[in-house]
Amino acid sequence: RAGGGAQARLKGVPQHLRCSFASARMALTRPPLAAAEAGAVAAARPARRGPGRGRVGRTSRAVLRPLVLLGLAVVSALLSSHGATLFAGARFSVGGRLRHLSQVARHAVQMCEGEAFIDDAIKASAEAGPAVLVLSFSTTWCGPCKLMDPKVAQLSDNFDGKARFIKIVGDKDPDGMQLMKRYGVRSVPQYHVYKGGNKVAAISGAKYDELLATLQEHASA
Repeated sequence: RAGGGAQARLKGVPQHLRCSFASARMALTRPPLAAAEAGAVAAARPARRGPGRGRVGRTSRAVLRPLVLLGLAVVSALLSSHGATLFAGARFSVGGRLRHLSQVARHAVQMCEGEAFIDDAIKASAEAGPAVLVLSFSTTWCGPCKLMDPKVAQLSDNFDGKARFIKIVGDKDPDGMQLMKRYGVRSVPQYHVYKGGNKVAAISGAKYDELLATLQEHASA
């Protein structure tokens, strides 16, 4: 009867308000949950973070950040001081070796100045010292030539006073291509060895051991 009276009173109320009223009425008349069921529901709910945890986390990060930055600054300072000394020493060692090789190459191995220059050098090997002349043929694009250049420079230093070295770069030096055609040089590197004005050996390719043996044979006596 009470339900019928309530429905009579709601005749003029719109439908969506009726649904809200019905839901509220059911919530008020629902019996309370048992203790066990209430505990299960509470356990199933996700634990909420306490009101102070966010502030603690932010405080920890605020304290740790300056410490981390300080540590990085100390490590950077140590590396910059000791590392700079270490790398400077390595650069000095390697740079000194390269400068030595470049000086040997610059002073001991002569560059071609033309056909007349080569003719005079061959003639000088027969008339004046040193008696042995090495003509080193190469080009600017030859990879094996670049690998052999430091070795040839070292040989010129080892046989200083006994052998004369002249480098002929076919695509760069004066009369370079003419000299390569004149001496039949079709591949580089190539080394022509003269003694007393006569050609005694022609070594084709990056054959350091063969070049060394030839010099030991003709320039050591």
